[in-house]
Amino acid sequence: MSGNPCLPRAAQKQQMTKKRLIVTAAIWIVTVLLALTCLRSGLMKMPGMGGEQFWIRDFARWGYPDWFRIVVGIAELVSFLLLLVPPVASIGAGIFAVIMIGAIFTHATHNEISRLPFNLLLLAFSVIIIYARRPAFLRNHHTAS
Repeated sequence: MSGNPCLPRAAQKQQMTKKRLIVTAAIWIVTVLLALTCLRSGLMKMPGMGGEQFWIRDFARWGYPDWFRIVVGIAELVSFLLLLVPPVASIGAGIFAVIMIGAIFTHATHNEISRLPFNLLLLAFSVIIIYARRPAFLRNHHTAS
């Protein structure tokens, strides 16, 4: 167990438990913020939903077919669902990271630089979740020699 070697073992364990609780809470906060963003953005791209006209206009302006807007919206909604289930949250974050890479490319190539910071933040949140919720087989396991 890592920690302060001057502390008694029980105090070290309590210190690690508090740290683990803080890290878990931070991961959930980032996850919920990202999931709500996916939900809002995904719903707004669906036919008949509020905000749909904004996305129809933008996807057309960027030269993308209308069906692509719906595919992106469905992918965002799938990401929303997967993010809320810890064993598959890294998959949801991975799907959304791909969407954000596409969004960053689109905004950068259409001189929409003011939109990049938010997309970069969402990409960073996705990477954090991909790492924090990665499957057990990808975690570093220490083996005794």
